[in-house]
Amino acid sequence: MKFTKILPLIVAIGFTFTLSAQSDTVKKVDIKITIDKKDTLKRDTIVREIVKKDTFWHIGGIINIAFSQVSLTNWGAGGQNSIGLVAILCAHANYQRDKISWLNSIDLEYGFQKLNNNPLQKSTDKIELTSNLGYNLFDHTMGGLLVDFKSQFAPGYSSPLDTGLISKFMAPGYLTIAAGLTYQPNKALTIFISPATLKYTFVEDQALANAGDFGVTPAVYDANGNLVTPGKELLVQAGAYFKGDYSATICKGINLTTDLSLFSNYLKDPQDIVVDWNTLIQMKVNKFISVTINTELIYDQNVMIPLYNSDNMVIGKGPRTQFKDVSGVGLAYNF
Repeated sequence: MKFTKILPLIVAIGFTFTLSAQSDTVKKVDIKITIDKKDTLKRDTIVREIVKKDTFWHIGGIINIAFSQVSLTNWGAGGQNSIGLVAILCAHANYQRDKISWLNSIDLEYGFQKLNNNPLQKSTDKIELTSNLGYNLFDHTMGGLLVDFKSQFAPGYSSPLDTGLISKFMAPGYLTIAAGLTYQPNKALTIFISPATLKYTFVEDQALANAGDFGVTPAVYDANGNLVTPGKELLVQAGAYFKGDYSATICKGINLTTDLSLFSNYLKDPQDIVVDWNTLIQMKVNKFISVTINTELIYDQNVMIPLYNSDNMVIGKGPRTQFKDVSGVGLAYNF
């Protein structure tokens, strides 16, 4: 089952819910307007006030574009000329009405760097979409369904010369569907816990699937090296899921956004927890200039990292803790 076959269904569900939410808002405004329909000026004033006060959506986020450059001329200490750019979008659109809550977030990152005359190389690449629909059960707690999708924009390679494909869009792609409880004591903190979660790992590149990358079943070959059974492009896991999000201004001019995801597979090695922890710190210099520090820590036993000996030779592959740190100064806009 390819992800592209189920994507239209996910989009349709979200679109239908959005239309329903907007329709309810408009209906409420129309009913209130009829009370003072004889006074045009007063009616227009009421319309503006109702639309402003009775919107059920809260939308906000951060757009950041950071630059970096190193230029060397006759530099005795050595080094390489380089130029880089990183673009980040973190946004949310949350709907709240009566006992219905719909929390949506999007995290997009893409960056590149160029060293001397080498081709452009990716420095960061991320797509993550999360939607959490729930019904309030009691104070600050709701039960519902969370859907989370992760992948990347562009192909990734094992060398700077764009040889040896190791990843691309939907290879891997991760789709998590979880039923559970959401605890939201305030606007800054959201915690979701699910004992019933399905996690789909898509590897929509046959060469990577044949190699068994990202945990899918690898291809089967005969004694002569001929392909007998191609590798599977889909891995389905069932387990428990935790997701925590925190976003707040920790002091004047400094914003912190961090989210932690944990997954345990009931079907195989449940003690091996998949960890994905992202943090974005934004320090405002002025209205449009900021310094950003963006980190990500990942541990996934299904992602094999090359292992090297003391001579820097590859001797195998195995799971390892992955860590990424991207920092820069650039343009920023908060909304």
